[in-house]
Amino acid sequence: MPRRFSVYLPLILILALGLGIRLYDLTDPPFDFHPTRQLRSALIARGLYYAALDDAPEWQRETAVAQWKREAVIEPPVMERLSAGVYRLLGTEALWVPRLLSSLFWMLGAGALLLLGREVGAWGAGVLAAVYFVFLPYGMIASRAFQPDPLMVALMAGALWAAVRWDQRRTMKAAVLVGVLAGAAIFVKTVAIFMLGGALAGLVLFRESRIEDRKSKIDLRSSIFDSQVWLVAALVLLPTALYYVYGLWIDGFLRQQLGFRFFPEMWRDPAFYIRWVEMATDIAGFLVVLAGLVGVFLWRERAQRGLAAGMWLGYVAYSLTFPYHTITHDYYQLPLIPLAAISLIPVGALILEGVARLEGRKWAYAALLGAVTLGVLFKVWDARVILAREDFREAESEWGVYLELIPPGASIIALTKTYGYPLAYYGWVDADIWLGENDEELRVLAGQSAEEFEANQYAKLEGRDYFLITNMGAYDEQPELKAYLTGSFAVFAAGDGYLVFDLNTPK
Repeated sequence: MPRRFSVYLPLILILALGLGIRLYDLTDPPFDFHPTRQLRSALIARGLYYAALDDAPEWQRETAVAQWKREAVIEPPVMERLSAGVYRLLGTEALWVPRLLSSLFWMLGAGALLLLGREVGAWGAGVLAAVYFVFLPYGMIASRAFQPDPLMVALMAGALWAAVRWDQRRTMKAAVLVGVLAGAAIFVKTVAIFMLGGALAGLVLFRESRIEDRKSKIDLRSSIFDSQVWLVAALVLLPTALYYVYGLWIDGFLRQQLGFRFFPEMWRDPAFYIRWVEMATDIAGFLVVLAGLVGVFLWRERAQRGLAAGMWLGYVAYSLTFPYHTITHDYYQLPLIPLAAISLIPVGALILEGVARLEGRKWAYAALLGAVTLGVLFKVWDARVILAREDFREAESEWGVYLELIPPGASIIALTKTYGYPLAYYGWVDADIWLGENDEELRVLAGQSAEEFEANQYAKLEGRDYFLITNMGAYDEQPELKAYLTGSFAVFAAGDGYLVFDLNTPK
């Protein structure tokens, strides 16, 4: 019993401390990490909640549902529906709910890494991998976000553990578990198919046949025609395939998502690869990425090496498929975190085996434990400082002023931060957005000329009632727009940090 306690106490401390730092400043509005992405999910969850809220004011329910329906569908709203369900249980909308759910899912992902380490006989290395996964600085902030990525990452870690377990057991139940977890990860966010598809393909192609519980040479034919392999493939692909068939060819709501995604011309630019490596290593750690790549070759079994190589090749294919987002949206690197953590397991096992052979191994273990503990505490404190540095609780009153300022039913175009999501969520005001330089760059990359972009911008003014400006810095950086508005239209309202032009009243 004492020995079991000494084994599980570090695990309990890791999960408790990891969850604790993620719940710090729990009720702060989601402006700490990609507010555009988080507030988009918040609008969808609010719409789902208000749609069934009979005692809400009619205008509020109609606005919430309209804002939800207005959002383009990217992936199934799994996190949004889960959050709306908890809202109903609580009887109120609370943005700390998705933050709590994301944090809990991330901790489950850490548990999967521990189970994977135990599955391959390297419990201590699994603990080290979990420590990296839980206390990586970028991950401590990103894993709290209201977006599908934390759930996807947790399911990816679970699916990779289940895949190793399936290879060890070769039972139908183990195969079903792989298919369910991997299929769920891909359903939550389709991009997981690159890493999980590569990992499962590598596992199947390089697994060894087993006769009388002994390993034999690779039997590719029996692996490919194994009924369990086909069962896993069906469970992995079917949920997302049905979703895309319905979204593309039956309802059509997914067709708009095919644009602004694939830019193969970026492959010819050396700067893309430099920025890709910089982005990946800034998030996951340069030495960790290198150690993870070396770790591919340190797995003891051939099938495990195939799985590790496949998931890394899948990550490369994923990054090349979405080159623009790879170097501009750092959260597109979140799948790299579980890959790096899993690849650290054989590296950690090699280190711990070396320590175990030392004469003074007790002191070596103590030194290693002390170093890891100090590193964890330092990073946790650093994350706490980052979270405490800014307080966003004034956002509701700051953006809520527009609910009273803008006449009900008015058609608005806005030059504002974060694509107008704070305006929509806290101010309950919908607006078409006047796009910025980054949006122009993306559209030019997609084949649109700068002249077409500008013409489309000014065409948005047709039929609008008001032009709302809250991003005064961006307004000052567009002298042509500024001269056009000030010379053509009367000012409807002006205040601290905002300016409203009446587009129905020529100057």
